[in-house]
Amino acid sequence: MQQCGRRQSRVSAATLGVFAFGILMATGAKAQGIYVDPWEDNGYVSINYGYQVGNWSFQESLSATIYDEEATYSIKHAGSGGGHFDVGLGLRVWRNLAVGVGVTVYSNPGGASVSGSVPHPLFYNRPRSASFARTDLEHKEVGVHFQAVWVMPVTERIKVSIGGGPSIWSVAQSLITSVTPAEIGAPWDEVAISSAVAASTASYSGVGGNAGVDMTYMVTDRLGAGIFARWTGGSVRVPASGGAQSLDVGGFQSGIGLRATF
Repeated sequence: MQQCGRRQSRVSAATLGVFAFGILMATGAKAQGIYVDPWEDNGYVSINYGYQVGNWSFQESLSATIYDEEATYSIKHAGSGGGHFDVGLGLRVWRNLAVGVGVTVYSNPGGASVSGSVPHPLFYNRPRSASFARTDLEHKEVGVHFQAVWVMPVTERIKVSIGGGPSIWSVAQSLITSVTPAEIGAPWDEVAISSAVAASTASYSGVGGNAGVDMTYMVTDRLGAGIFARWTGGSVRVPASGGAQSLDVGGFQSGIGLRATF
C-alpha cells in the first residue's frame, strides 16, 4: 500500500510538472508575441481515463437490546482513491473563453470496521468486546462539473486550457443496518460478530467545486490527445444510523485521453 501511494504521488508530481511547464510555455509565448492568432475552434470534446487521489470516511452507530441490556456498535466506513472515467464538452463563447461541463464517474468498494460492546448473558454490567469487517460495500461518486475555460494555443498543435467552476455530486453508498453477535461458548466471556448486514445502496447529493488544467496535442486538425490535472471536491450529507454524517467527495484527479475540436 505504501509503495502504491508513493507511485501515485510520483505520477501526480510529474503530471503537475508537465502542466506547469505547459503554462509557462503558453505565458512566455504570448508575452513574446510568438503567436497572434486566438483560439478559433467552436468547441471541444474530451474523453479520459484517470486516477483519483483522496481518502473518505464517516461513521455510523447502532444499538440493540440483548439480555436486557444494550449492545452498542460503532461502524467506521472508509475508502481511498482509484480509477475514474471522465467526459467533457465545451463551447467557445468569446475569444479564447469557453463554457463547458464535465462528468466524472469514480467507483471503488469501501470498507466498514465494526466495533461492538455486547452484554454478558449471565452478568450485568460486564460487556464484552467484538469486532467485524466488511470490504465489499458500494461507494460510487458521480460529479457534474461546470466550468469557465480559457484556451491558450501555444503552437499550431499544442493548446493549454485552464478552467474551473461549481460541481454537483451524487454518491451511492451502502450503509450497515444490523449487526448480529455470536456466542463463542461457556463461560461466555468472549463473543464474536457473525455478520453486519448492509441495506440496499441509496444515493445522496451535494455541491462543491473544481479547478484544473489540460494540455492537448492535436495529431490532426480535429483530433488529438491530452493529459489533465484537476482538483474536485465537495461534501455530501449521509443519513447514517446515529445521525447524519458529512462525507467528503472528490480529490485530486489526473489522467490521459482523447480530444476532438469542432
